[in-house]
Amino acid sequence: MIGGYELAENKNAQQVREITDKLEQGIKDLFESEKYKEYLRTMSKFYNYSFNNTLLIALQKPDATLIAGYTSWQRNFDRHVLKGEKGIKILAPAPYKVIEEREKLDPSTHKPIADQDGNALKETVEITRPAFKVVSVFDVSQTDGKEIPDITVNELTGSVENYNAFFEVLKKESPVPIAFEDIPGGAKGYYHLEDRRIAIQENMSEIQTIKTAIHEVAHAKLHALDPDGKRDPEKMKDSRTREVEAESVAYTVCQRYGIETSDYSFGYVAGWSSGKEAKELKGSLETIRATAAEMIESIDEKLKTLLTEKQTEKAQETVVTEKPPLEVPIYREVANYAYEAGELDAYRASYKANVACKNAIEKAIADHYGDNRLSDEGAKSVLAEFGAERVQYILANTVQHKDWDGRISNDNKEWAKTVPICAENSEHFIVEKAHTGLMDLFLTQTRKEIEAAKRDKSAENSERDPEVVAWEEDRITSIEKTVVEVKSPIASTPENIDQKHRLTPDERKIKDAAMDRLKEMIAVRNDGILANYKASPQSQKTLMAYHIKIEKDTVLRNGEPLFHVQRRFASKKTQGCYRELNPTLEYVKPEKKIEKASIRDQLKAATKEKSAQQKPEKQKPKGLEME
Repeated sequence: MIGGYELAENKNAQQVREITDKLEQGIKDLFESEKYKEYLRTMSKFYNYSFNNTLLIALQKPDATLIAGYTSWQRNFDRHVLKGEKGIKILAPAPYKVIEEREKLDPSTHKPIADQDGNALKETVEITRPAFKVVSVFDVSQTDGKEIPDITVNELTGSVENYNAFFEVLKKESPVPIAFEDIPGGAKGYYHLEDRRIAIQENMSEIQTIKTAIHEVAHAKLHALDPDGKRDPEKMKDSRTREVEAESVAYTVCQRYGIETSDYSFGYVAGWSSGKEAKELKGSLETIRATAAEMIESIDEKLKTLLTEKQTEKAQETVVTEKPPLEVPIYREVANYAYEAGELDAYRASYKANVACKNAIEKAIADHYGDNRLSDEGAKSVLAEFGAERVQYILANTVQHKDWDGRISNDNKEWAKTVPICAENSEHFIVEKAHTGLMDLFLTQTRKEIEAAKRDKSAENSERDPEVVAWEEDRITSIEKTVVEVKSPIASTPENIDQKHRLTPDERKIKDAAMDRLKEMIAVRNDGILANYKASPQSQKTLMAYHIKIEKDTVLRNGEPLFHVQRRFASKKTQGCYRELNPTLEYVKPEKKIEKASIRDQLKAATKEKSAQQKPEKQKPKGLEME
């Protein structure tokens, strides 16, 4: 083993041991009332982190709100860590691979395979072994740079509708029914183990009702009986443990949504934890973390869906004149994006038009098939009603879902790959009622009709104003207005008024590639390591081939601005922050450069001018003068 590598490996092992010791001591010291509340507050902000890392953050910087690595702050947020700031040490996965020799097993029987002599055959396999390393992360308060959206979660204050919506989500989240009743004895609520139901004291304030509901739902999730009404004796927990776990989950969830928690007291946790093994305490803390994380993620999703449905109902109550399908643009983003961007109406209209187009294609195939032939009139009628883009979208979506089907021609399969499809709800837009072979024939006819229409339009455009045609085809991205000073009553119109820039084929290719890369960068900003959008390899090649760089809000080509990035953000918060939406790119006109003559050229010109001034005018001979 190389000496340097061995040294680095030993150093990492030592760091991991130090972190582990800190965790063990942290668990022992955790169960003081205020320290425990501090830990739960930290967990409400970092619920998707492991128990170990949550505790490490709480021990080192309990007021942290948003953390990232040193380079992540620079690359993803355009911020830098302040000089002298001390990082928060956490554990990160660092699996490694080893080569081992094992007995070769039969894939069907999973028994060792022997050779002719009866000896077991050996094979070399590569195995990935889990391991961890210590890394440093920094809180947003330790950085400076570009402003980032507010990451705090909206508090549950305001109109009663907010409480009603949240309580409705809690009822959906609860594994058992929730009902109101008059509970004697001053109790605010209870979870009935045998009857599998939750009761909440009626006529309480909205906030108290929600806090009680969260507490009892936590009980129902944590301590429910098995389906047969029994509980495994080994998994049974005493009443104090059950109460600590439920109260801790409720406190964490309430903290997440800004619900007032001053009445929570954890003075009893010190007595509860004394005498328990560290392993048992850690098990309870992991149970609390996992349950709180599950509830927060589920509540977030259900609340977003519920609010979307309510907005849909309000929109349906308003009488709106619907556009014909031909005028409805295809919306290629998911519902969550539409909600964040305030574009739900466009999303719903596109969804409805897509379903109608699919049904129309199925009907056209059924109506125009006879005598073992499919008339092209069906394709013409659907194209006339829905337009080429939507018909191609539905057919390409169908082919992509049926790529395995041999009845679809390879040419149509390759064509379908070139059409971008939004995966969400795509299964609702598959042409299923028509025979696959007929659908393939319908697609071929549709493509022929579209190509014929393009040729006709090209011939028509050749006789029209080219600038008007370029504008209609979205090849002009900006107009430059020039103010002309009029010095006479009659002035001719200069040629440079209203100059329009048409993107060249290279510029259009760069624009598409830059937009693809920007989408990836925005996905990382919004979702961090959970981002699932990746720019295509072709886009990366295009950017490299044309020497393109994206710096802040500018797309540069060879160091010169080419496009300005117009940033957009959601009008509503999602999980406490305004998510960034897909931007628009605006062409930047290059500045005209006036090249200054070199010093040598300036000296030559000055010398030439001086000699011309000093040289006497040549006199003509008198004898040659005309009389």
